[in-house]
Amino acid sequence: MNFSFSILGKILKMGFHGNIITLNTLMKGLCLNGKVHEALHFHDHVIKQGFQLSQVSYGTLINGLCKMGETRPALQLLRRINQKSTNADVVMYSTIIDSLCKDKSINDAYELYLEMIAKRISPNVITFNNLIYGFCIVGQLKEAFGLFHEMVLKNINPDVYTFNILVDSLYKEGKVKEAMNVLAMMMKKGVKPSVVTYHTLMDGYCLVNQVNKAIKIFNAMVHKGVMPDVQCYNIIINGLCKNKMVGEAMNLFKEMHNRMVVPNVVTYNTLIDGLCKSGKISYAWELVDEMHRIGLQVDVITYNSLLHALCKKNHLDQAIALVKKMKDQGIQPNMSTYNILIDGLCKGGRLKNAQVIFQELLSKGYHLSVWTYNAMINGLCKEGLFDEALALLSRMEDNARRFFFASSEARKDDVVSFGEKFNNLMNSPVMFHSQKVNREMMFRAVKAKSIIAIFKFLGELT
Repeated sequence: MNFSFSILGKILKMGFHGNIITLNTLMKGLCLNGKVHEALHFHDHVIKQGFQLSQVSYGTLINGLCKMGETRPALQLLRRINQKSTNADVVMYSTIIDSLCKDKSINDAYELYLEMIAKRISPNVITFNNLIYGFCIVGQLKEAFGLFHEMVLKNINPDVYTFNILVDSLYKEGKVKEAMNVLAMMMKKGVKPSVVTYHTLMDGYCLVNQVNKAIKIFNAMVHKGVMPDVQCYNIIINGLCKNKMVGEAMNLFKEMHNRMVVPNVVTYNTLIDGLCKSGKISYAWELVDEMHRIGLQVDVITYNSLLHALCKKNHLDQAIALVKKMKDQGIQPNMSTYNILIDGLCKGGRLKNAQVIFQELLSKGYHLSVWTYNAMINGLCKEGLFDEALALLSRMEDNARRFFFASSEARKDDVVSFGEKFNNLMNSPVMFHSQKVNREMMFRAVKAKSIIAIFKFLGELT
């Protein structure tokens, strides 16, 4: 960029005048290099020199700001444009609408859309796609479909991206029938599916445990001449592993190699997790070795799968050694890592080891989750240490509501843990003490206004 500006300087010294194309090129170059604020200073400088910038100039600056996540400054620049002789256009509005939607400021985005309409700036398919996406990511599908119908009424043809957004959102809400209806509408309008459409369809079927239908989509895609990419394979491999069809997943992995599709970290992590959960930990370690050989970085997700398998088999010394190995390799364990280890140690009768790790996490200021506390309380109950279990529960009194509910909904694993604690207590020989703790837990649950939801979920689980 320095060279570009030095050339501009020489041109000006020779008596030539830079035109708008030259200025736009320089501003675009600055924005592409992440120097948006320098581009804005350059804008101010050329304005002072009497140059009149174009819609392309301002579109470039707004795009640069939005890509840097500076949506509000982009909006301020739009307001400044409206005070000048240059008129704001659909590209500028659509760019800011897109950025607002990605920030989940959907109401602001929609207000900007209404402002466009009021100023008689006609929205295009990109404007609608941005808004539809925005409403979908905040779970407002009704409003998203309202915009879809509005764009059709305005004779703006939805494109493959429009349909992909809607189909993906419907699948994520488990509305498979509605998603298929949108897909049928897409075909009827003659919009050709893209590889992303196939991703969405396969992922949707896998989400509702219909992996066989996902495989049919995969085969249909190949038959139509659309080459599957690594993400296609990852979706099907994940679906197969989740359905305990690890053998089929490994066959698909081999097929990837035959088709010269290069697996990535997600591919390996998915297979390693599937193999670990099916008890084939030795095969999982072979894949870890393969990752090292081909230069793929093993991460915390990889190690967590292996750790879970070791704990499940009660290979607790190996599990502790694995966490140490992670740290030695510069891979920082996350809360899932510690939760798996603490739970494994408690279940394996190594309560003291679990307590050491638990206290270490507290002293280091870790934000402990419901799962962490559940594991420790279960471990204490298992050892008959009811006073300690109650004391630990007391430490959670300030956030008792969060103990049972991550937000406003009870998590089933928390409810199961709650039930397990009750069973442990009621089946213990110290019945009177158990009932005391039981009553105390009940009282705290009522205080958290959670007991109705707890029994409701317990009823669903039994």
